[in-house]
Parts: sequence; structure tokens; C-alpha cells
Amino acid sequence: MRYYNYEDFVPAGLVPVACYVCGQSGGREIGVDAGYRIEQCRACDFAFVNPRPDATELGRLYENYYEPDAVVPEKWEREMGDVFDECGDWLGERGRVGTALDIGCSFGHLLLSLERRGWQTTGVEPSPVAAAYAQGLIRGVVHRGGFEDVALEPASFDAVVSLYVLEHVSDPRAFMAKVFDILKPGGEAIIRIPFTRPLFPVNRLLRRPLMYAPMHLNDFSPRAMERLGLSLGFARVEARVGRHRKAHDVVEHAGAAVLGGIGRVVERATRGRVFFPLVGALSYRLFKA
Repeated sequence: MRYYNYEDFVPAGLVPVACYVCGQSGGREIGVDAGYRIEQCRACDFAFVNPRPDATELGRLYENYYEPDAVVPEKWEREMGDVFDECGDWLGERGRVGTALDIGCSFGHLLLSLERRGWQTTGVEPSPVAAAYAQGLIRGVVHRGGFEDVALEPASFDAVVSLYVLEHVSDPRAFMAKVFDILKPGGEAIIRIPFTRPLFPVNRLLRRPLMYAPMHLNDFSPRAMERLGLSLGFARVEARVGRHRKAHDVVEHAGAAVLGGIGRVVERATRGRVFFPLVGALSYRLFKA
């Protein structure tokens, strides 16, 4: 059984784009993944698939992202449980609860965990299979569709969480601008995404995908993510190694455990002043003044 459906996806066309962090064009090619060109911006370090499928084509991809009869909810909970717990711990640091949105809530397990901590929850999920499951799991509302297309009131959430979603979206700047808009003053966003560019040489050696294109389109370094967040109005952006995802892929699981463990040791030993680049994924905490 395949975990996700994306390898057979053939977009009707591809569109060229400029850097979503700084707007520059003409980046240098740093790889090709499944026939898709990967470009790195010369000005801000952001790496991205260019050209890429547009938002309409990506919507078609995620309509069929999960097999309808695939038994994946429990697997997803086991895979992401530690990350869910960490998000809840971070959001609880200030000793308050409120309204929380999970963008790309999948089967709803993070929302359920937050409800148990006292949060009022809302989810957004494009997969009809996952959205239906999540709506049956939680008390809150799950909107079926893409985040960009769902109507949400400005300044309506105390917390916004998005785990392993931003790498998928067609326009990450517009996505993050909407995150900022719907956060209340004093709110926090937690964004966890892969950072795979430092691992390109290893992936080439092992003959593995570089970015899993076209499923993944964006690869943020900490410098690029901080620049994007500050440019949109966030007061502070923190990069954290965070707890690792227990991926079903054996190589990914082992790599995340070993390299993520090293990354967490370096982070603690240097109090976040030194960053170990081979961790594979990072969590960003973005704070709105």
C-alpha cells in the first residue's frame, strides 16, 4: 500500500515563478527531482521547484492524496504523536488557552490533543478522506478545502499550527500572509517543514528523491524563513529542531532520529546559537505583536 498518491500525478502545465521570499528572479539550478527543476535564490537562500504546477493543479493532486480505503489515521498518529505533543507544550508555555487552527489537519489528531488541553479548535484539510475522519473525531469544525480558499475572519485565532504543509503550497508568501492576518495580536504560529537542501548530496548518493517533487515545492532555510516572517509583520521568528517525526520510510526514520538527535544536542549545548544543518526538518515559532 502506498502512503500517499502523488507519483502518478501529471499536471496540465507548469508556471514559472519568482522567489516567494524576496521577489528575485533568475536563481541558480541546484538539482532536478522527478523531472522538476529545483532553483535556489541567489539573494535570500530560498530553494524551490521552478517552474511548478499552479494552485488549481495542486488542488487536483490533493483531492486524491490518500487512498479512500487506506488504513492510515492510526499510522499518522503514531508517526506524528511526539510532534503533536510538542506543539501543545509550546502553545501552553504562556499558561493560556484559546482558539486554535490546524492548517492541513489531516485526520484531526493534533486538534483532538489540543481540545484535551482546553483549546477551541478549527481544522482545514483538502483531502475529503482525511477531513471526514477528522470531523468525526473532534468537537470543532473542519473545513474541507485548501487554506487559501477557506474564508476565515481576520484576527480570530490565538494559535495557528501547520505541520508539513508549507512545503506543498503553490504560493508560500500568500499562505503565510493569511496566517498573519488570521492571528490575533499576541498570537503564535507554529510551522514545521522539511529542510532538505543540505541533504541533497546524501540523497543523490542513495539515489533518493531530493525534495519529493511535485508533492514538495518549497524548501526554507532558517535564514529564508526568518526573512519571510519578518517581512510579513511577525515580530519574532524562532527556528527549533523539535521532536522528530517517526516516518514510515526506514531511511527517513533512522535519519531523523540520528541527525535530529544531534541537532537537538547542538541546539541545547549552544542555547540555539549554533544550528546543525542536517536535521531534515525544522519547527518555526512566529510571534505576532
